[in-house]
Amino acid sequence: MKPILETDRLVLRQFTEADAPRLLSLDSDPEVMRYIGPFGLPDEQAYLERIHSYFLPYYQQGPHYGFWVAELKATGEFLGWFHLRDALDYRFVKEAGFLSGEFDIGYRMTRSSWGKGYATKVTRALISRGFARPEVHAIVACVLVANLASCRVLQKAGLKPCADFILPGFDQPAHKYRISREEFELHR
Repeated sequence: MKPILETDRLVLRQFTEADAPRLLSLDSDPEVMRYIGPFGLPDEQAYLERIHSYFLPYYQQGPHYGFWVAELKATGEFLGWFHLRDALDYRFVKEAGFLSGEFDIGYRMTRSSWGKGYATKVTRALISRGFARPEVHAIVACVLVANLASCRVLQKAGLKPCADFILPGFDQPAHKYRISREEFELHR
């Protein structure tokens, strides 16, 4: 399968059915899910259904947006996933204040991949990819304020916090992070 994006160390590719057990393992790690909430699925079959009903339909819209598996280029080791999608597709779009023309970026990584710069590098690459499309006016993300590592990743990638809010089911505040096309062009 042809990768949709490559960095010096990682490859992003489309999801396949074979990724269901990897997703189950990723979301079964309580530290991975610490700032994500109770959104893991109960079993491998549920992840297979998620791949079919949610991830694969993005690929029919073209190669520019969607959810992609992140693998270590040298070994093919599963490291998690990244997404770039229309921000209006976010489950908490209203609470986050996401707007038309904004595109949401995010990721979920295995603990073994934390602290190695993968998330920052891929997030930067996906931001560049997003702004190559004229319909993208801004790249946004939502992260719990307590998730300091993800806040740093977004800031290193050029996004800035612009709003605070409480997400349903969470007792701590979240930040909306944003970088506009103009800001991106200015700092390129």
